[in-house]
Amino acid sequence: MPLTLITAIAPIIFTLALGFVSGWRQQFQKRASQLFIALVMSYALPLSLFGGLLATSRKVIIQDLPLFWWLGLGMIGVFAILIVVYQIKLHHLSLAVLRALSVACPSVPFMGTSVLAIIFGATDSVILVAICGLYLNLIQVPLSVLLLAAGENDEQVSGIQQASERLAAAFKKPLVWAPILAFALNLSGFKLPAVWLPLFSELGQAAGGVALFAIGIMLYVQRFSISRFVLLNVSLKNIGLPGLIWGIMVIAGASWHFQQLVVITLAIPTAAMPSMLAIQNHVHEDEMASTQLVSTLLSVLTMGMFMFFLGVK
Repeated sequence: MPLTLITAIAPIIFTLALGFVSGWRQQFQKRASQLFIALVMSYALPLSLFGGLLATSRKVIIQDLPLFWWLGLGMIGVFAILIVVYQIKLHHLSLAVLRALSVACPSVPFMGTSVLAIIFGATDSVILVAICGLYLNLIQVPLSVLLLAAGENDEQVSGIQQASERLAAAFKKPLVWAPILAFALNLSGFKLPAVWLPLFSELGQAAGGVALFAIGIMLYVQRFSISRFVLLNVSLKNIGLPGLIWGIMVIAGASWHFQQLVVITLAIPTAAMPSMLAIQNHVHEDEMASTQLVSTLLSVLTMGMFMFFLGVK
Protein backbone atom coordinates (compact mmCIF):
# COMPACT_ATOMS: atom_id res chain seq x y z
CA MET A 1 0.00 0.00 0.00
CA PRO A 2 2.83 2.53 0.63
CA LEU A 3 3.94 1.83 -2.93
CA THR A 4 0.44 2.67 -4.13
CA LEU A 5 0.50 5.98 -2.29
CA ILE A 6 3.95 6.82 -3.62
CA THR A 7 2.83 5.99 -7.16
CA ALA A 8 -0.22 8.24 -6.76
CA ILE A 9 1.70 11.29 -5.56
CA ALA A 10 4.66 10.81 -7.93
CA PRO A 11 3.07 12.70 -10.89
CA ILE A 12 2.26 15.63 -8.59
CA ILE A 13 5.81 15.85 -7.21
CA PHE A 14 7.33 15.34 -10.67
CA THR A 15 5.30 18.15 -12.23
CA LEU A 16 6.06 20.49 -9.32
CA ALA A 17 9.74 19.60 -9.72
CA LEU A 18 9.66 20.37 -13.45
CA GLY A 19 8.26 23.82 -12.70
CA PHE A 20 10.88 24.35 -9.98
CA VAL A 21 13.71 23.37 -12.35
CA SER A 22 12.37 25.67 -15.08
CA GLY A 23 12.47 28.54 -12.58
CA TRP A 24 15.99 27.58 -11.47
CA ARG A 25 17.12 27.57 -15.11
CA GLN A 26 15.40 30.96 -15.51
CA GLN A 27 13.28 29.69 -18.38
CA PHE A 28 10.21 31.09 -16.64
CA GLN A 29 9.91 33.94 -14.16
CA LYS A 30 7.26 34.79 -11.57
CA ARG A 31 5.30 36.68 -14.24
CA ALA A 32 5.09 33.48 -16.32
CA SER A 33 3.71 31.57 -13.34
CA GLN A 34 1.00 34.18 -12.91
CA LEU A 35 0.14 33.99 -16.64
CA PHE A 36 -0.11 30.19 -16.48
CA ILE A 37 -2.45 30.44 -13.50
CA ALA A 38 -4.51 33.09 -15.33
CA LEU A 39 -4.90 30.66 -18.25
CA VAL A 40 -5.99 27.87 -15.90
CA MET A 41 -8.39 29.98 -13.85
CA SER A 42 -10.00 31.83 -16.78
CA TYR A 43 -10.26 29.04 -19.36
CA ALA A 44 -8.88 25.56 -18.61
CA LEU A 45 -10.38 25.03 -15.16
CA PRO A 46 -13.85 26.47 -15.93
CA LEU A 47 -14.02 24.22 -18.99
CA SER A 48 -12.92 21.23 -16.92
CA LEU A 49 -15.51 21.95 -14.21
CA PHE A 50 -18.30 22.55 -16.71
CA GLY A 51 -17.65 19.37 -18.67
CA GLY A 52 -17.02 17.28 -15.56
CA LEU A 53 -20.27 18.29 -13.89
CA LEU A 54 -22.27 17.70 -17.06
CA ALA A 55 -20.72 14.25 -17.36
CA THR A 56 -21.56 13.36 -13.73
CA SER A 57 -24.52 11.01 -13.46
CA ARG A 58 -27.55 12.45 -11.68
CA LYS A 59 -27.78 9.17 -9.78
CA VAL A 60 -24.45 9.98 -8.14
CA ILE A 61 -25.78 13.38 -7.09
CA ILE A 62 -28.98 12.11 -5.48
CA GLN A 63 -27.86 8.76 -4.01
CA ASP A 64 -25.44 7.86 -1.23
CA LEU A 65 -26.74 10.61 1.05
CA PRO A 66 -24.70 9.43 4.08
CA LEU A 67 -21.48 9.92 2.10
CA PHE A 68 -22.71 13.33 0.97
CA TRP A 69 -23.37 14.26 4.58
CA TRP A 70 -20.05 13.11 6.06
CA LEU A 71 -17.86 14.41 3.24
CA GLY A 72 -19.83 17.65 3.28
CA LEU A 73 -19.21 18.02 7.01
CA GLY A 74 -15.47 17.71 6.38
CA MET A 75 -15.13 19.76 3.21
CA ILE A 76 -17.82 22.42 3.68
CA GLY A 77 -18.48 22.47 7.43
CA VAL A 78 -14.81 22.65 8.44
CA PHE A 79 -14.12 25.09 5.60
CA ALA A 80 -16.79 27.50 6.85
CA ILE A 81 -15.77 27.18 10.51
CA LEU A 82 -12.10 27.81 9.76
CA ILE A 83 -12.90 30.90 7.68
CA VAL A 84 -14.77 32.38 10.64
CA VAL A 85 -12.05 31.43 13.14
CA TYR A 86 -9.19 32.70 10.98
CA GLN A 87 -11.04 35.90 10.11
CA ILE A 88 -11.66 36.66 13.79
CA LYS A 89 -8.01 36.01 14.58
CA LEU A 90 -6.32 37.48 11.50
CA HIS A 91 -8.75 40.19 10.35
CA HIS A 92 -7.62 39.29 6.82
CA LEU A 93 -10.41 37.65 4.82
CA SER A 94 -8.30 36.59 1.83
CA LEU A 95 -5.71 34.81 3.97
CA ALA A 96 -8.46 33.27 6.11
CA VAL A 97 -10.10 31.80 3.01
CA LEU A 98 -6.85 30.37 1.62
CA ARG A 99 -5.77 28.78 4.90
CA ALA A 100 -9.22 27.31 5.43
CA LEU A 101 -9.24 25.95 1.87
CA SER A 102 -5.77 24.42 2.30
CA VAL A 103 -7.19 22.35 5.17
CA ALA A 104 -10.65 21.45 3.83
CA CYS A 105 -9.80 20.77 0.18
CA PRO A 106 -8.28 17.30 -0.39
CA SER A 107 -6.74 16.57 -3.78
CA VAL A 108 -9.32 13.94 -4.61
CA PRO A 109 -9.58 14.75 -8.36
CA PHE A 110 -5.80 14.22 -8.72
CA MET A 111 -5.17 11.29 -6.37
CA GLY A 112 -8.62 9.81 -5.83
CA THR A 113 -8.93 8.00 -9.13
CA SER A 114 -5.73 6.05 -8.48
CA VAL A 115 -5.52 5.61 -4.69
CA LEU A 116 -9.22 5.20 -3.85
CA ALA A 117 -9.84 2.81 -6.75
CA ILE A 118 -7.13 0.46 -5.50
CA ILE A 119 -8.22 0.70 -1.86
CA PHE A 120 -12.02 0.56 -2.19
CA GLY A 121 -12.68 -0.64 -5.73
CA ALA A 122 -14.00 1.09 -8.83
CA THR A 123 -17.61 1.63 -7.72
CA ASP A 124 -16.91 3.29 -4.37
CA SER A 125 -14.02 5.33 -5.74
CA VAL A 126 -16.12 6.79 -8.56
CA ILE A 127 -18.78 7.89 -6.06
CA LEU A 128 -16.20 9.39 -3.67
CA VAL A 129 -14.44 11.32 -6.45
CA ALA A 130 -17.76 12.54 -7.84
CA ILE A 131 -19.05 13.77 -4.45
CA CYS A 132 -15.80 15.53 -3.57
CA GLY A 133 -15.69 17.00 -7.07
CA LEU A 134 -19.18 18.42 -6.60
CA TYR A 135 -18.28 20.03 -3.27
CA LEU A 136 -15.03 21.42 -4.68
CA ASN A 137 -16.40 22.65 -7.98
CA LEU A 138 -19.86 23.76 -6.91
CA ILE A 139 -19.21 25.26 -3.46
CA GLN A 140 -15.58 25.63 -2.44
CA VAL A 141 -14.22 27.17 -5.65
CA PRO A 142 -17.03 29.68 -6.37
CA LEU A 143 -17.31 30.65 -2.69
CA SER A 144 -13.55 31.14 -2.39
CA VAL A 145 -13.45 33.33 -5.50
CA LEU A 146 -16.32 35.43 -4.16
CA LEU A 147 -14.79 35.84 -0.71
CA LEU A 148 -11.36 36.63 -2.14
CA ALA A 149 -12.99 39.29 -4.29
CA ALA A 150 -14.78 40.71 -1.26
CA GLY A 151 -11.62 40.65 0.83
CA GLU A 152 -9.31 42.13 -1.79
CA ASN A 153 -7.51 45.06 -0.18
CA ASP A 154 -10.12 44.88 2.56
CA GLU A 155 -8.25 47.45 4.61
CA GLN A 156 -9.11 49.96 1.89
CA VAL A 157 -12.79 49.14 1.67
CA SER A 158 -14.76 52.21 2.71
CA GLY A 159 -18.25 50.80 2.51
CA ILE A 160 -20.67 48.10 1.46
CA GLN A 161 -20.89 49.47 -2.07
CA GLN A 162 -17.26 48.71 -2.91
CA ALA A 163 -17.54 45.19 -1.50
CA SER A 164 -20.75 44.55 -3.44
CA GLU A 165 -19.09 45.78 -6.64
CA ARG A 166 -16.27 43.29 -6.14
CA LEU A 167 -18.78 40.49 -5.54
CA ALA A 168 -20.70 41.44 -8.68
CA ALA A 169 -17.46 41.35 -10.66
CA ALA A 170 -16.60 37.95 -9.19
CA PHE A 171 -19.93 36.47 -10.34
CA LYS A 172 -18.91 37.35 -13.90
CA LYS A 173 -15.85 35.10 -13.69
CA PRO A 174 -16.21 31.74 -15.51
CA LEU A 175 -14.82 29.94 -12.46
CA VAL A 176 -17.94 31.00 -10.53
CA TRP A 177 -20.80 30.75 -13.01
CA ALA A 178 -19.59 27.77 -15.10
CA PRO A 179 -19.98 25.07 -12.39
CA ILE A 180 -23.25 26.58 -11.17
CA LEU A 181 -24.67 26.56 -14.71
CA ALA A 182 -23.47 23.00 -15.34
CA PHE A 183 -25.01 21.78 -12.08
CA ALA A 184 -28.34 23.41 -12.92
CA LEU A 185 -28.34 21.87 -16.41
CA ASN A 186 -27.49 18.46 -14.95
CA LEU A 187 -30.35 18.52 -12.44
CA SER A 188 -32.76 19.79 -15.12
CA GLY A 189 -32.17 16.59 -17.08
CA PHE A 190 -29.92 18.00 -19.78
CA LYS A 191 -27.41 15.41 -20.97
CA LEU A 192 -24.53 16.41 -23.18
CA PRO A 193 -23.80 13.76 -25.84
CA ALA A 194 -20.44 12.11 -25.22
CA VAL A 195 -19.25 13.16 -28.65
CA TRP A 196 -19.28 16.82 -27.50
CA LEU A 197 -17.39 16.34 -24.22
CA PRO A 198 -13.97 16.88 -25.92
CA LEU A 199 -15.06 20.51 -26.42
CA PHE A 200 -14.39 20.95 -22.70
CA SER A 201 -11.71 18.32 -22.08
CA GLU A 202 -9.27 19.36 -24.81
CA LEU A 203 -8.10 22.39 -22.81
CA GLY A 204 -9.73 21.42 -19.54
CA GLN A 205 -7.57 18.33 -19.04
CA ALA A 206 -4.48 20.56 -19.05
CA ALA A 207 -5.67 22.49 -16.00
CA GLY A 208 -4.10 20.28 -13.34
CA GLY A 209 -0.71 19.87 -15.00
CA VAL A 210 -0.29 23.52 -15.95
CA ALA A 211 -1.33 24.62 -12.45
CA LEU A 212 1.19 22.30 -10.78
CA PHE A 213 3.94 23.45 -13.15
CA ALA A 214 3.17 27.09 -12.33
CA ILE A 215 3.19 26.32 -8.60
CA GLY A 216 6.60 24.68 -9.05
CA ILE A 217 7.90 27.91 -10.58
CA MET A 218 6.49 29.82 -7.64
CA LEU A 219 8.22 27.46 -5.21
CA TYR A 220 11.54 28.50 -6.70
CA VAL A 221 10.78 32.20 -7.14
CA GLN A 222 9.29 32.62 -3.65
CA ARG A 223 11.87 30.27 -2.12
CA PHE A 224 10.36 27.17 -0.55
CA SER A 225 10.24 27.42 3.23
CA ILE A 226 8.72 25.51 6.12
CA SER A 227 7.22 28.03 8.51
CA ARG A 228 5.03 27.44 11.55
CA PHE A 229 2.03 28.44 9.44
CA VAL A 230 2.90 25.83 6.81
CA LEU A 231 3.29 23.18 9.52
CA LEU A 232 -0.04 24.21 11.06
CA ASN A 233 -1.81 24.01 7.69
CA VAL A 234 -0.32 20.58 6.97
CA SER A 235 -1.06 19.24 10.46
CA LEU A 236 -4.68 20.33 10.25
CA LYS A 237 -5.09 18.96 6.72
CA ASN A 238 -3.29 15.63 6.94
CA ILE A 239 -4.19 14.71 10.52
CA GLY A 240 -6.63 17.17 12.09
CA LEU A 241 -9.41 17.09 9.45
CA PRO A 242 -9.68 13.31 8.97
CA GLY A 243 -9.12 12.73 12.70
CA LEU A 244 -11.90 15.15 13.68
CA ILE A 245 -14.43 13.70 11.26
CA TRP A 246 -13.49 10.17 12.30
CA GLY A 247 -14.13 11.04 15.94
CA ILE A 248 -17.54 12.52 15.10
CA MET A 249 -18.43 9.45 13.02
CA VAL A 250 -17.52 7.13 15.90
CA ILE A 251 -19.66 9.14 18.33
CA ALA A 252 -22.55 9.19 15.83
CA GLY A 253 -22.34 5.43 15.35
CA ALA A 254 -21.56 5.52 11.62
CA SER A 255 -20.81 2.16 10.04
CA TRP A 256 -17.19 1.00 9.93
CA HIS A 257 -17.24 0.93 6.12
CA PHE A 258 -18.42 4.54 5.93
CA GLN A 259 -15.69 5.50 8.40
CA GLN A 260 -13.09 3.94 6.14
CA LEU A 261 -14.44 5.61 2.99
CA VAL A 262 -14.77 9.10 4.47
CA VAL A 263 -11.65 9.27 6.63
CA ILE A 264 -9.25 7.95 3.97
CA THR A 265 -10.75 10.31 1.39
CA LEU A 266 -10.35 13.33 3.68
CA ALA A 267 -6.78 12.22 4.52
CA ILE A 268 -5.73 12.81 0.90
CA PRO A 269 -3.30 15.79 0.86
CA THR A 270 -4.32 19.33 0.02
CA ALA A 271 -5.24 20.21 -3.56
CA ALA A 272 -3.64 22.73 -5.91
CA MET A 273 -6.59 25.13 -5.65
CA PRO A 274 -5.34 27.16 -2.63
CA SER A 275 -1.98 27.71 -4.33
CA MET A 276 -3.64 28.68 -7.62
CA LEU A 277 -5.89 31.22 -5.92
CA ALA A 278 -2.98 32.55 -3.87
CA ILE A 279 -0.88 33.15 -6.97
CA GLN A 280 -3.79 34.73 -8.82
CA ASN A 281 -4.60 37.06 -5.94
CA HIS A 282 -1.00 37.67 -4.77
CA VAL A 283 -1.75 36.52 -1.22
CA HIS A 284 0.91 34.44 0.60
CA GLU A 285 1.85 32.46 -2.52
CA ASP A 286 4.90 30.97 -0.78
CA GLU A 287 2.91 29.66 2.18
CA MET A 288 0.23 28.00 0.05
CA ALA A 289 2.70 26.45 -2.42
CA SER A 290 4.89 25.15 0.43
CA THR A 291 1.80 23.79 2.19
CA GLN A 292 0.82 21.79 -0.87
CA LEU A 293 4.31 20.33 -1.31
CA VAL A 294 4.78 19.33 2.35
CA SER A 295 1.22 17.98 2.63
CA THR A 296 1.76 15.83 -0.46
CA LEU A 297 5.15 14.49 0.67
CA LEU A 298 3.93 13.62 4.17
CA SER A 299 0.70 12.03 2.93
CA VAL A 300 2.43 8.68 2.43
CA LEU A 301 2.97 8.54 6.21
CA THR A 302 -0.26 10.17 7.37
CA MET A 303 -2.58 8.30 4.99
CA GLY A 304 -0.74 5.09 5.79
CA MET A 305 -1.33 5.76 9.50
CA PHE A 306 -5.09 6.20 9.06
CA MET A 307 -5.27 3.13 6.82
CA PHE A 308 -3.50 1.08 9.50
CA PHE A 309 -5.79 2.17 12.35
CA LEU A 310 -8.90 1.76 10.18
CA GLY A 311 -7.85 -1.72 9.13
CA VAL A 312 -7.74 -0.85 5.42
CA LYS A 313 -5.61 -3.33 3.48
